[in-house]
Amino acid sequence: MENFLEKRNLFYRELSGSGLEIGAFEHPALLPSNCTVKYCDVINKKQAKELFPEVTISSLPEIDLVIDLDQNGLAEIPDRSQDFIIINHVLEHLFDPIFAVNECYRVLKYKGSLVLSVPDKRFTYDKNRPLSSLCEIQKRIRRVPKLPTPDDYVDMIEFLHTELLEKPESEKQSALKRFMKRREHLNVWTDQTFIEFFKNIISEYSLDLTLQFEVLSHENNFEYFSAWKKNS
Repeated sequence: MENFLEKRNLFYRELSGSGLEIGAFEHPALLPSNCTVKYCDVINKKQAKELFPEVTISSLPEIDLVIDLDQNGLAEIPDRSQDFIIINHVLEHLFDPIFAVNECYRVLKYKGSLVLSVPDKRFTYDKNRPLSSLCEIQKRIRRVPKLPTPDDYVDMIEFLHTELLEKPESEKQSALKRFMKRREHLNVWTDQTFIEFFKNIISEYSLDLTLQFEVLSHENNFEYFSAWKKNS
């Protein structure tokens, strides 16, 4: 089993009760038998098969709730109703990751756990892309409507798919639209820049969270993983 999954499992065994896993995709959490979970995603398995032909569809869980965190958040989920929320490798795809974190906090019960991870760009195909600053994200989320545009993915051509630089503009635009449809990474972090981003959200929105568990990216050569307890 991949090292990053082993690191995640060290914390999963501490969970209990009922919760949500958002965007589990190919790696749903290995949860204890005393947990019940509903799987949420922006697309169902049929749509995933069409958009991501490279993925083994049989490895994806059945989706219980189709949600778009950028548009409606977790509007279908009552306040303080969940013992845990797991949101691995989702925040980097979102137009408004700040709204998503606040929504997860809203639906957590007192002493509930917010479990999250994001890839560290240094260990992924994003390694040459510029880091996303808090200022840039805050500026983006003030736009109306709150939707990405192809222009939000231009740096993927400049730093990742450089073979497209000399292609006709029509081919570039087609690629940008494909990146947008697949909801490729909008936000690019290292573990330390994400920690700074997340702690800023905690402070700005007065989220009463305490760190329970943390794995830095150098420990798994891939991602930042952490769990936070809601204290009020």
